[in-house]
Formats: sequence, C-alpha cells, structure tokens
Amino acid sequence: MTTKLQRKNSVDTMAEAFGWLKRSPELILLFLVVGLVDGLGEVSFLFGLLGSLLLIVADAIAHRFAYAEVKGRATSIGEEIEHVLGRLLSLVGATLIYFVAVAIGLVLLILPGIYLAIRLSLAFPAIVIDDENAFDGLGTSWNVAKGNLLKLLGISLLAFVVIFSTTLVVAIFGALFESAAVIAVVSAVITAVISPIVQLSYARVYLENRPGSEPESVDRDDDPWGSTGNGTRTNAEDANW
Repeated sequence: MTTKLQRKNSVDTMAEAFGWLKRSPELILLFLVVGLVDGLGEVSFLFGLLGSLLLIVADAIAHRFAYAEVKGRATSIGEEIEHVLGRLLSLVGATLIYFVAVAIGLVLLILPGIYLAIRLSLAFPAIVIDDENAFDGLGTSWNVAKGNLLKLLGISLLAFVVIFSTTLVVAIFGALFESAAVIAVVSAVITAVISPIVQLSYARVYLENRPGSEPESVDRDDDPWGSTGNGTRTNAEDANW
C-alpha cells in the first residue's frame, strides 16, 4: 500500500506541475515537435494520424514524469518511452473509447460530453503508471475522478484561459506587425508549455487518489476546486463551490 500525496487544489496542482516542468524542459521540446507534426495533418492525413499517435505517447510520457517526481527519482524521455510503448495498445484503445463516449455526450446537449471527458480523463495515467489495460483504466478513472470533478474541471479551465488570453495578445501584436509566422510560432510554443503542465497536473490528481493509497491528513484550507478524493466530496465543500 502506497502513501497518498497531500491534496492540493487546482491552482496549486498546476503550480507544482509547472515546477516539475521547469526541471524537465525536454517535455516542452517533445510537445513542440508533436504539435508541429500534428499541424502537418492539414497537408496530409498520414501526418495527422502520426501526430495523434505521437500526442498519445507524449501525454503518457508526461504522466510517467509526474510519477518519477512523486517517487523522487530522475528520469528522461528515453528512459520512459520504452514503458509507454509497451502500453501503447491500451492507450490507443482507451483513447478511442474516450473520444467515442465524449462525442456521443457532446451530441446530447454538450454537458454530458464535458462530464464524460472529465470523468474518463484519468484513464491514461492509470494505464501507464499502474499498468492497467484500457477497460480497467477507464473504470479506475471513472471511480477516482468522481470526487475530483471540480478540481479536474478547474485545471482544464485554467489551462484554457491561459492559452486563450495569451494567444489573443499574440494575435493582436501579430496583426499589428502583419506577421502570421510570429503568431504560429508563439502559439505553438505556448501550447507546448501548457499541454505538459495539464498532463502533469492530471497525473498528480490521479496519484493523490490512486487505488490502494493510504489516507493522509487533508488540508481543509484548499479552495473549492479541491476535493476529499477517492470518489467523495463533503457537503461543505460542495456548498463552498
């Protein structure tokens, strides 16, 4: 049985993830390369397919980096990629099920799709950290995310706000200087920084609530985007939200 991490709210989780990213800047380069390959999908379907596959791998590597940080050990992309590739079929299977479920949910008045996206978002760290298969990973995510919906939503919203606001400023300056290349490059860099932060944050939420972990004292001063974990939230915390 492992010891559970101290719980953190959305802002503090992303702040810690940013600290992890500063110690592992190679993740930024990884996501930048993946983004460039994915962008070529507009030119060729094969590039789009390759970009999607590489994004799955990059996300999984970020989850493994989060696990290494929690374990207090150094790691590298080269060290983690072998493990991730060994879980690739489960990751692809979970991704396909995830997108089908979310797409159906979005058709049903959008909100069900958002709910399913959040509820199933922890399947991927479960697959690469605890070596679960696609179905078990999705099931674990469904259970673990239940008590962390607001936190996971908060992480996604914060990331969206940062990307949207920064991209808007860049677009304004790019329009003033009539440089589409500047807009494209800066936007790609922003995404390459925010994407690993989000994935590291999701992995931390999973790790602090993963099945079999021992309860640790919880900081009740967490903001409303925190939660008590392992599928439960107190009524007081719901009221704060």
